[in-house]
Amino acid sequence: MKKILSVVLAGAMILGMSVTSFAKDFVGGDKGGDRNEAASSLVFNNVSLNGKAAVAHNAHLNGKDSNLKGGDVLYFLVEDGSGALTKAADNDWKIKINNAEYVEDAVFFVDGTDAKNNKVVTGGKDEALYVKVTLENDFDNFDEDVEFYFYIADENGQSEKVSVSYKYEGLKEVELKKSDLDWVLTVDKAKTYKYKKGEKSGVATIDMNGILAELKMYAGEKYSIDPDLHYDKDLSKEYDVDVELLTVRDDMETLFFKADKDNKMIVALDKDGDLVEVDAKYVTDYKFGSGKRVDGYLVENVKYGKYAKVSNKIELNDKKDEDKVDEDASKPTADTTKPNPNMGANDFVGAAVALAVVSVAAAGALSLKK
Repeated sequence: MKKILSVVLAGAMILGMSVTSFAKDFVGGDKGGDRNEAASSLVFNNVSLNGKAAVAHNAHLNGKDSNLKGGDVLYFLVEDGSGALTKAADNDWKIKINNAEYVEDAVFFVDGTDAKNNKVVTGGKDEALYVKVTLENDFDNFDEDVEFYFYIADENGQSEKVSVSYKYEGLKEVELKKSDLDWVLTVDKAKTYKYKKGEKSGVATIDMNGILAELKMYAGEKYSIDPDLHYDKDLSKEYDVDVELLTVRDDMETLFFKADKDNKMIVALDKDGDLVEVDAKYVTDYKFGSGKRVDGYLVENVKYGKYAKVSNKIELNDKKDEDKVDEDASKPTADTTKPNPNMGANDFVGAAVALAVVSVAAAGALSLKK
């Protein structure tokens, strides 16, 4: 009896270990089409990187040839036997991604249909349908071989699979001394600053592609800076204005958006995914600690979140001050080294429950045996 129970318990444990693969469904974006086309007829022959010209012509995108990096946006053209599809995706289509921990978001995207009829993909067909995949960017201070694949599925089948692989290079780490803070630190791509141990705390002036910030640094601490502005198509469409979001990963003393005229406002992304105005004042000839002087909008006591400069003519929903910034939108975990991947906890629950039930049964049987 003990041998039988041991075999059952071992089998349950193996089952529990075998369901940790993380796959995720994405169903958002431009949907509502009624072409009634089977997902099994769909193929992918073209992909565009950050809206630029096509970078691959097959169903495997190798980042070694395309210089992929975290935060990049890939547009995979959806086609069938007759060519590129246009208009919205069918309602019953969904995007299924394996190893989705490497993907921040995936949506169906119809190009050139926003309020200004702007085209995002260079050289793309009017109203062409894409699978838009945004690569995860929350990898700090380590290197990673990234591989994932996705396909479109409906209740009857699936499209051909698209596989993506690339080498993620961790953020370059730069050590700073107190004397380095006398100068403006120009950050043209994401990197991590480490403030040297033994140095007195100080305030660094950082230039992130024209957006300035003051960041107080303490000895031995690390600070990750991402200067890239990420265009948000959905928000731009909703508010009828171009919205480019800056991700702030560490609390800052100030954030400064340069502007010649007082005709803008500074907004942040709140917990509901809406834009809300933050307290900002227009100042002229503002002097940073480094001595640099500029005109523009000053935001003080900046918290984790995503921020943008937009026209002051857009209408925003009224929000309470405490709801203004979604601090979880960009806040790293307490451990700023390699994050634990999402292992598909929901899929694992069934196996864990089964293991618990078998264990209890085994314990009861052994007790009766005695």
